[in-house]
Amino acid sequence: MNSAASSFSPIDQINAVLRNQNPFAQAPILRANHVWGKGFPDVESLNAHASDAVFRALDEIRAGLYPATSILITAQDGTGKTHIISRIRRYLQKQGGALFVYANKFDDLNRVKQGFQQILADSLSNIGRQEITQWQELATEMANDAIKTANLQAQFLPVEHLVKKFEDADEEQARKWIGQLTKAFRKAKDVKDPDIVRAIFWTLSEEQSSYAANWLGGKELAQYKANELGLPNQNQTFDTVLHILSLISQYNELIICFDELDLPDYNDAGLHKAQVISGLVKELYENLHRGVVLTVMMPGVWKDKVKQLPPGVWSRVTACGEPQDLSYMDGDSIVELVSRFLKEFYDEKGLMPPHPLYPFDEDQLRALGRERLTVRQVLTWCKDNCRPPLATEDNQPVPIDDPVSIEDPVETAFKNELEEDLSKNLDDNALISNALLFSLAMLVGLTVESVTIEEVTTKVKKRGGRDPYLNFKILGKEDGRDVSIGVAVLQYDGGGGLGAGFRRLVDEDKSFGLTRGCLVRSQSKPINHYFKKTYLNPLIYEKGGEFVDLKEEEIKPLIAIRAVHQKREVDYKLTEEQILTFIAEKGAENLLGIHNPLLKEILSDPSHQVPLLEDEPEVQVQEYTEDSDSDELEPSEKVELAGLSANA
Repeated sequence: MNSAASSFSPIDQINAVLRNQNPFAQAPILRANHVWGKGFPDVESLNAHASDAVFRALDEIRAGLYPATSILITAQDGTGKTHIISRIRRYLQKQGGALFVYANKFDDLNRVKQGFQQILADSLSNIGRQEITQWQELATEMANDAIKTANLQAQFLPVEHLVKKFEDADEEQARKWIGQLTKAFRKAKDVKDPDIVRAIFWTLSEEQSSYAANWLGGKELAQYKANELGLPNQNQTFDTVLHILSLISQYNELIICFDELDLPDYNDAGLHKAQVISGLVKELYENLHRGVVLTVMMPGVWKDKVKQLPPGVWSRVTACGEPQDLSYMDGDSIVELVSRFLKEFYDEKGLMPPHPLYPFDEDQLRALGRERLTVRQVLTWCKDNCRPPLATEDNQPVPIDDPVSIEDPVETAFKNELEEDLSKNLDDNALISNALLFSLAMLVGLTVESVTIEEVTTKVKKRGGRDPYLNFKILGKEDGRDVSIGVAVLQYDGGGGLGAGFRRLVDEDKSFGLTRGCLVRSQSKPINHYFKKTYLNPLIYEKGGEFVDLKEEEIKPLIAIRAVHQKREVDYKLTEEQILTFIAEKGAENLLGIHNPLLKEILSDPSHQVPLLEDEPEVQVQEYTEDSDSDELEPSEKVELAGLSANA
């Protein structure tokens, strides 16, 4: 054996690993997790013209040629639209200079502006260039401007210093610093809403950052938490979005990427998702001071949906010029993509293959380049054909003819969606209620927990209208009696939203015609004494309602299978019948359908027991007061604020 060959891992060891684990087993569908975290290996030369168009626009904006633009990428499914977005995100994270927003999830197309406010807040809560959140990047720039305006002798304070200062400070000191920074910043810049500035500064506090980001995203805070932060309970308005964009533009460019517009979702007015979002793109483009709006969709959706809108709308989606079309893979890009996938796999296993493409042959891969395949088709082909050869006694490899075990394509898609990180979305009432609604609708005609389900409807009002707080009704028979179970997912921390939902469930004036109400909420979330006494206890003890504990492990499979169903045609190439068969045959092991404990609990006979819930801290009904008109720091406040920059 020569020295070069001796550097390779034993071929039988490599083959054993390949037989045990397919390097291409993961569904070739990029999700939000891949955009924000570790994505698929990227072939930078593939469709570089599209990502370069964004980078070129960014350079031109920095050069002052124009303030903002919008770019459209059109391509067939699987060609790599989300790959381009992921490439842009990684470039910005490495180079810095611009903040990044990824807008793909809109669970309520009737309220897209509110949805975008939450998307903006969630995106800026992700890590940026310096291993800190993008909110903290912005807050650091703003804090330094405030300190400079206060005429304090301090060099530029890095975020690590500011975060450490807030970590070491007590609650009262932190609140004083936030107030002083806000006042000083108002003098430095034109500020329309001081509360937004205050909330951004609160993101420097690790203890309060998530609450501040929630508030910036339009979520309602519990009264005690709003009082701690010196904020009103809620600030859900598109003006907040525009103010945040204006603040960002004073320090950074912004790239907003809209994805997953090809899904066949419609709002109540009958507009397709891409049409609804195009209207939002128009407003953002017209109000963006320094940035790029990138939209990706299939050519058919662009032609048949978006271009049917008035020119004043669709022209704003592609202000930069004609859509950027993506190309299919050629032989070179296929070889590079496969070699990168395999390198990651072999490096992780500590193996050295006989050549970078093993177990494939380069000529075999280059031949695929003549077939005009998409990235997704190439990765699917690799998964189906990644079979190590079997060595004979004289060490000559021969192909294996043994049939390869092929996983159910629905199961592959389901596992892919299960990997989505839901930790930040468990308070998303629309996402959770849509998942419950989808799975319960699949049970129509069946009897579950003694309830024969006849209909599941979002038309919950007397005249058949939707309601923002009572998500849907389950109509059917229970022991021969008509039942109408109203379901409300109420993950609000407190305040008006929680109270409004409770009032619907109690249904005192019979506006919703409920025989019982079902509250779906995480038992770990506190509820104040007033709500318990006024709503929760009567709901359980007097109205025969139920409190159903929302558990991540029980709702996650329902969210995943709904996502598979939404993407069945565009991404996964599945039929509804295949999905229903998977639920019927493998529901027990995957907590789907009649086997899901959460669905069963909603339908079960109420326990008439109020769960043991943590009490929300008691506070006065409203302690929030607006800032005074003065933006001048008192001498004592300057001394106090100087403590924030001390020891830098």
